[in-house]
Amino acid sequence: MINGGRTRLYTGPTSKITIYSWSTRSSCGCDFGISTGPGLMAASYLRLHQSGSKRWSRKSPDTLRILLMIYTDLEGDKPIQLDFVDKAKEIEVSIEQLHAEVDWFIEQEFLALDGYVDGVARVWVNPSVAFFPGTDPRAAAARHRFPYFQPAKGGMSAEEPVVIHPYEPELWEAVYNAHRELFENPRVFSLCPGHAR
Repeated sequence: MINGGRTRLYTGPTSKITIYSWSTRSSCGCDFGISTGPGLMAASYLRLHQSGSKRWSRKSPDTLRILLMIYTDLEGDKPIQLDFVDKAKEIEVSIEQLHAEVDWFIEQEFLALDGYVDGVARVWVNPSVAFFPGTDPRAAAARHRFPYFQPAKGGMSAEEPVVIHPYEPELWEAVYNAHRELFENPRVFSLCPGHAR
């Protein structure tokens, strides 16, 4: 069931996607809100769960913040150029900490590595974490056979706080159909002069 609807589209996850208020400027100058899915919170929960902790401490990496700061560089249907030196300064973590977190994101399939040269990685973001407005999450999911992540009912109090659904085209089709308006008519905060006409 999708969002408690009466039509049985897929017997998989409940899909909740939220547009947050931060924005990203595309190369043309249009200012879009980044669309964020349940995978963002799932990454944070999974990292905590694997560490054996129920809450964050100052010694733990801030998985949620780091992943959020990485995906704010999304632009269109293409990988992020992740410069480890620049991003580590922006996030205020060491380059080693950032490498460790990115390696974990890749291992868990929140990100996919497309290449790494001279301290710059090309990474794709799992669309259950975030996607650039107007892009098709089905294509991004199929490209890397990304699983669909969502927090379990009960969150961190659940025995297994994250539900991981292996890649299935039907699942991503159901997510797309449940949120068609969001994918096809994304929120735009301000248009560049070329698109404002």
